[in-house]
Amino acid sequence: MIASARNAYILKRLEETGIIDYKSIAKELDVSEATVRRDFEKLEKNGQLRRVQGGAVKNDEMIVGELSMLAKNNVNAEEKQNVAYAAAQEVQDGESIYLDCGTSIAPLAQILLKKKVHIVTNNSLILPYITQQAAADVFLLGGRFSPADQMVTGPLTENTLSTFTFNRCFIGCMGLDLTKKAVYVTDMECLALKKMAMRNSEKTYLLLDASKENKKGPFRLAEYTDFDVVYVNKGEHRKKYPDNFIVV
Repeated sequence: MIASARNAYILKRLEETGIIDYKSIAKELDVSEATVRRDFEKLEKNGQLRRVQGGAVKNDEMIVGELSMLAKNNVNAEEKQNVAYAAAQEVQDGESIYLDCGTSIAPLAQILLKKKVHIVTNNSLILPYITQQAAADVFLLGGRFSPADQMVTGPLTENTLSTFTFNRCFIGCMGLDLTKKAVYVTDMECLALKKMAMRNSEKTYLLLDASKENKKGPFRLAEYTDFDVVYVNKGEHRKKYPDNFIVV
């Protein structure tokens, strides 16, 4: 496919979804990711899109240089669904579950809402999935709501969360450094909530897609060995993961 045809396709997909990633477009066009990156660079120079880590967005999807959480929800969606399905198998009826903020956790909520469990969360991305048919009992933490992050944080959130105990908590992250064993997040208030949920839970689980490997953030949450299980989809360049990883 010639460059002009690729560019037309890229802009069409961007108009449809508001966000696209290198990997998906390369697969759809049957070209290399390097070719797609060059196309994105050219389109950005022409003012037709804005490149972000892993892909591109329409200019109106940008919030202070970061993707909105609703836009991020479309990135690596299939990988996140696979990770969520594997993690959901751990949960038994009657258990108390904490679901962290973020787009890796939202697909898990869709599955767990069908189970007879108690869910506590600060993640408002799960709200559209709560219907009268939901079997789960859901407690949404109160506090300061961030539309960009689709989550609730702050002192009120922390005070309420401190009263709960959990059988299992499921945590997301923005990056994982396997060499340093470090798990990173971007927000200090979110960091405090994650740490509290982990302390108050019998078992802890980390969910991520492989695109977050070897990415560092401003705040270190924990080491990956602090989690009972880390669920991740198989990355393109890594053949072996640590013992507490489950690769789906």
